[in-house]
Amino acid sequence: MQLACKSDFNLFDAFNLFDRSRIGQITIHEIREGLNAIGVYPTSEEVELFITRYDRNNDRRLTFSEFSEAFLPTDSYYSHMVNRRCANIV
Repeated sequence: MQLACKSDFNLFDAFNLFDRSRIGQITIHEIREGLNAIGVYPTSEEVELFITRYDRNNDRRLTFSEFSEAFLPTDSYYSHMVNRRCANIV
């Protein structure tokens, strides 16, 4: 919910921060690199758990939809707030 309250946070820019190859999917390696770039250093087990939790089609990559599920608040008010935001970076 904290991300939802940040007016400059949107799912498009967040996804693109991780999708360095620009193929519309995020690999385990890209997740680790993206998190490291913002000062978060997860263990291999934590990254594996994250992928296992949100990778619906079991291809070991996250699509935008799968990524969004991970970061959208469960509260409908805040979820709607985040979904209304457009990308800041084009």
